[in-house]
Order: sequence, then C-alpha cells, then structure tokens
Amino acid sequence: MHDDLNRRKYKMTIGLSVLEHLGIGLYSNVPAVLSEVVANAWDADAENVNIDVNIAKGSITISDDGYGMTERDINEKYLMVGYKKRDVEPNFGITPKGRQPMGRKGIGKLSVFSIANSIDIHSVKDNEVNAFRMDSNEIRAEIEQAGQTYYPVALPTNNLSIDKGTKIILTDLKKDVNRLKEHLRRRLSRRFSIIGKDDFNIVVDGESISPRDRDYYKFIQFLWYFGEESEGFLDLCGNTERPAKQVEPTIDELEERSVSGWVGTVKTQEQINEDINGIAIFANGKLVHENILEDMKEGGVWTKYIVGEIDANYMDDNQQDDMITSARQRLQEDDQRFIQLHNFLSDGVIKHIKSSWQKWRTDAGSDNILKERKNVKRWYDRLGSDQKQSARSLFGKIESIDGMEEESKKQLYKSSMYAFHRLAITDQLSILNQLETKRDFELISQLFGNLTDLARVQYYDIAKVRVALIDKFRKIIDDNQKEKVIQKHIFKALWLLDPSWERAATNARMEETVNKEFKNETAKLSEAEKRARIDIRYQTVSGKHVIIELKRYNVNEDIYTLLAQLKKYRNALEKKLQEYGDEYNRMAIETISVTGSRPRTADVDRLLIADGARWLTYNDLINNAYNSYKEYLQAELRLSELISIIESIDQDF
Repeated sequence: MHDDLNRRKYKMTIGLSVLEHLGIGLYSNVPAVLSEVVANAWDADAENVNIDVNIAKGSITISDDGYGMTERDINEKYLMVGYKKRDVEPNFGITPKGRQPMGRKGIGKLSVFSIANSIDIHSVKDNEVNAFRMDSNEIRAEIEQAGQTYYPVALPTNNLSIDKGTKIILTDLKKDVNRLKEHLRRRLSRRFSIIGKDDFNIVVDGESISPRDRDYYKFIQFLWYFGEESEGFLDLCGNTERPAKQVEPTIDELEERSVSGWVGTVKTQEQINEDINGIAIFANGKLVHENILEDMKEGGVWTKYIVGEIDANYMDDNQQDDMITSARQRLQEDDQRFIQLHNFLSDGVIKHIKSSWQKWRTDAGSDNILKERKNVKRWYDRLGSDQKQSARSLFGKIESIDGMEEESKKQLYKSSMYAFHRLAITDQLSILNQLETKRDFELISQLFGNLTDLARVQYYDIAKVRVALIDKFRKIIDDNQKEKVIQKHIFKALWLLDPSWERAATNARMEETVNKEFKNETAKLSEAEKRARIDIRYQTVSGKHVIIELKRYNVNEDIYTLLAQLKKYRNALEKKLQEYGDEYNRMAIETISVTGSRPRTADVDRLLIADGARWLTYNDLINNAYNSYKEYLQAELRLSELISIIESIDQDF
C-alpha cells in the first residue's frame, strides 16, 4: 500500500552527518525533545498542545490546534532542514497572533529522531489534510545509496482523527517511557516560562501543566525578584520566611536590555536536586541556558540552595546574531550579551545573596525554633540581653543543619545549651573588670546566681556520667567479673567510695615510698593471706590519707583478722610519714577493705570505727555509689530551674 501512495509527494534534503549530529545525537532525554515539538506548536499559534504517553503501545503522541501545514508548507518549510523562518518570513516570522517565534535554526524538527525511529506526522490547513511517515533507518539507507534526498512515505488521510493543527506520533522508541509519566510534567514545565501565559496550554495525559508543576516554588525560603513585572512570583513562592526583595531589572539602559524573573534559596538541600540547583535563563519563553550559576564558578555551601528563573528575551533578538548553541540548551559564552548578563548577575543579586544568605538563614532558624519549641523559648527568656544574640546565632546554626533527625537535633540542643552556659562563665566574669557605679554592683548578685546554677549544671553532667558507669557495674551478674571491673576502676575513680573524693592528690615520691613499704608487708603474709588479697593502694584525697585493700570476692574473713591486716598497713604508713613534714602527719588516716561478703563477726561497724577503718562489700560499693548520685540527680532536677528547663526540651521534639 505504501508503494502506491509513495509518489514522492514529500521530499526531505539532508546529509547523513546532519541527521547524526543535529537529530539523533542532539538530545539525550525525552523532555528536551518534546520541548522542541512544543516550541513548534507555539510558533504555529497553537493554544493547546496535548501529549499522550502510551506505555502499552510504546508510543508518544503530540497534537496541537495551531494553523497546521499544507503540502507546500511541509516540503518548503518543515522538511527543509535549516529553514530559518525569521529570515524568510515577513516581520522576522512574527506569528499572526503576534508571537515571537521560539524556533530559529530550523533543526529542532530532527530532534525526534534521538528518541524514536518512526515518526508519523498528520496536519490540516485550509481544509487540506496531509499525512506522512519518516523512518530513521530508511533515511540512513536511502541517503547512503542515493545521496542527500529522502522521500517520506505518504499515508492515507481518509481515516485521520484530526481536523485542525498538527499531530506527531512517535513509535519504535529508543528511550524507556515506563517512568516518563512520573517526571514529564515537571520537566516540561521547567523548560518553558510561557506556561500559564498568553493563552498557551500544555496538557499531559489529560491534565494541564501549570507553573506549580515546577515543584520548587513552595520550598523557596528567601526570594529576590526583578522589577514590578515579576511580582507574580510572590504569590507562587508563598512560603518565604521574610519579605521578598525587588532587584533592579535593567542591565543596559542604552541598549534597552533588561530581565524579569526571580532568584531564590530553599531551606534544605533535599528540597532541590542537582537538575534544578541553579539559575535557568529563558528567551522568548523557552529555556536557552540551563544554569548560568555554573559559569560564575561560585563556591561555598550557599550555592547548593539556589534556584532561579530569569527571562532575558534580548538573548534571542531577531535583529542580532543567533547566540544559542545547536543543542538549544546553552548560550555562547563569549558573546558580549552573555558576558553582560553574567556580570550583571554575579556583581549584583548573586553577590547580595552570598552576603545575606547566612544571616537571614540564621535569623529565620532562630525565629522558627523560638516560635515552635516552648521549652527552648523558656530557656532563651532566662538569658540576659547580651547573651540572647549569641543564643539566636546558636539556634540558627543548629536549624541550618540539613538532614538531621529529630532525636539527634534534640540531643544537640541540650548539649549545646549546657555548653553555652559553660562558655558564658568566662564572658560574665569579665563584667567584674567593668564595675564602677552602685548599679554595676547589682550585676554581682545576678552573676553569682548564674554561677551557682552553672556549677550545678556542670556537676549534674558529671553525676550523669557516673550514674551511667555505676549502672553498668550493677548489671554485672558474675561475681568474679564484678571483682575484676572494680579492681580496674576503683583507684582512678575514688568517687565510687565517696562522692566528695573527686580526685587523688598523692605526692608521687611519698606514694612510691609507701607502696614499697606495703610490698614489704605483703611479703610477710602467709600464702593463704596473699591469695585472699587482690591489691592494696595508698592515695591522699580530700585532706586525708587513704589505704584501700581489695579482697577476693569469694574470701570471707572474720573481723579481727581483717583489722589485724589493716593495722599492719596503717603502721607501715605512719612509719613512712615520719620522713615527711607536719603537714602530712596531721592528716587523718582511713583504711578501707572491700570484700565479697560481710565479715564473720558481730558488732563489725563499732570495731571498725574504733580503729579508723571502714569495710564494705563489692555490691555495697556499687549500690551506695549509685544511690548517692541518683538521689543527687533527682534533687537537682527539682531544685535547679535551669537544668529542669534544659531536660524538659525532650517534650519539644
């Protein structure tokens, strides 16, 4: 049937290299190709463009209600590769509706070959119906054999479902269209700035595309717009967190060059992907440069938050040289018009964004947290005016961290607040150097009140860590393991024995001497006595000499044997103290024995106290220490408003 119809009615003249470079190899994605077809519909004064993606049939159909094509139009314009409408037609190709054409080079029609091997075209104009098919494989074969002329196959027209405009059907697709529907609306909406304007409607699978399909207006946190004609973007970007700033749109008053559009920043990087992170340039309603920000070589984190749309119609001025590259997605960067736009943006709005972004972002973050988190607000309200600015900066920086989970953010707030108060001590103490008048001394009361709270906060943190460590001891079930763990930690953590024993302060030479004397005493012990003992240490702490003996967990001695051994160590210590000054001789001596179980004698405590000694089991040691710190934590949580507020931040998240 095709042979009968194919009377060489339609004719395309093309070189194979042109087909390869300007057709098959020109575009890499489906939305870019369909954008060229939509642009042709615009040039044909269409008001509606319908795109249907049929996954089952593996086809894409694009139909418009423009003025269509006659057979002469098809051969002399559409099938003429490189047909320059603006050069040939009157008034630079301005359409009957007064539209500025998007097409200029006459090669966009070839783009469809980059995604499909077979293209059917149906068109109606002046009651003349035309239909033909082009096949990329046949084009190659015919050009290789006969030269540069290809004759598309004419199709029957009696059963065509078209009465106006042009329909293009793409089949034998080269690209997978299974996921195309997910992003086609978004991608197309981002390639045309005329969507929603000038009676031009693009419909994908029965639903019109709108500017909101670009899917980034709702994320704009801060907005800059060019001139009054761009105020419509204020409604689209309805979630900005501070008033939008109007920017001067004039680039060159003498040449009558100006821009419209906007540039904005989003709140988090996750809200925009790499495809749209940048500033797109449009001319006559169509994308001509995907991201001019890349050409500015700007660095810094702030560039990862920028998105923008700028219309610069003078970039596609009919009366000047074409500066758009063949792929229709970039401008020629050495053109004076591009350089001028580049400098205008870089030295103007981009420079301003760079200087303002961090401050605005910090302010917005602190405003939001104080509005949304009541307990953070309670903490903030307690601060002095000189500290609130630093606190706001702290909030803003925390809120600026992208991708942080709520639990992590909560912990960061709490730890930052504690740290804030510790750092504040130094700043507040500097007030003492400025006291001059009676009123200044009123600050002293406030200062020491704060310092009391801060000391409690710091000790509260210490107690929390200690309770956590003791809690691990309590969970040890095996007695021998408990013995080993205590042996490992006891001499570095005397607070296990007494919360007031913060740190040992032993004279190194004295400790060496005493421990040597203890070694001599140990040598005199019987083998049974040696096996019963793990370790013995001497330290000074809180103004007293302390001797600590660790017994094995499974040893159970009577109190008199235990006292006799402790007495030997006390005597050895007293002997060595004679070699040192009165300062050490006046200090009390306490001997402590840690055992696995209670000694086998009644009235143990009285006998121990009388001899300046103390005894406790491993379990007593752990439980007593735990209860001491646990009671402290519970009391402090009630007493300290500051601690209570910070801990109550858990309720905010």
